[in-house]
Amino acid sequence: EAQAIKNRQTKRSKTAMKLQGDFKILTTGTPIENHLGEIWNLFNFINPGLLGSLDRFNNSYAIPIEKNQDVEKSQQLKRLLQPFILRRRKNDVLSELPEKTEVTLLVELSEEERSFYEALRRNALEKLATLDEDGGQKRFQILAELMRMRQAACHPRLVMPHSKIQSSKMELLKQTVSELIENGHKALIFSQFVKHLRLIEEWVQEENISYQYLDGQTPLPKREKSINAFQEGTGDLFLI
Repeated sequence: EAQAIKNRQTKRSKTAMKLQGDFKILTTGTPIENHLGEIWNLFNFINPGLLGSLDRFNNSYAIPIEKNQDVEKSQQLKRLLQPFILRRRKNDVLSELPEKTEVTLLVELSEEERSFYEALRRNALEKLATLDEDGGQKRFQILAELMRMRQAACHPRLVMPHSKIQSSKMELLKQTVSELIENGHKALIFSQFVKHLRLIEEWVQEENISYQYLDGQTPLPKREKSINAFQEGTGDLFLI
């Protein structure tokens, strides 16, 4: 996978360059992310010598294209690489993909949740009314209050940790997950809020459901381990 060796400074890339083989192939969805030097390194693996030395490549293509926006050089490089690239766009593979089914589940808040949400809304308006109309502080406060209301719509405990109010969204999630597992399905569960994932994790653990977990604080080695484990069949749910 090209992503793993695109950076020529890494030990992984340097080690990969020593591999011997009669045929090499790279797969990737993003051949370039940062700079053209990544292209040079990838072709140094699959077709050494095609682009010359790194210094020559920089002088002939990278600098003119990236710094000077040289269209002619860009086209020249494209023509040079084209015979070695098989590119398949989404439209090329649509006929090979299974149909996608989307089901939107609407959640209606309970009376307790609606009252709680309304109290948050009124409290937010009162806070904003005391701030300077033209100050930047007010804009940040507006965003903060909107975030709190979004969290409250997910689960009251996201804004009031000791709240006893039940979450309608959580109850529907439990029902949906139970049905999926009963029918032998696996599921990815996404949330923008880590605290929300943790609440879901509490329930998953109580039900002894096998799962994997990943959030922004998960170290890279552990991320890869969790992803590989789920793809190999370990876990009915992946909380992300």
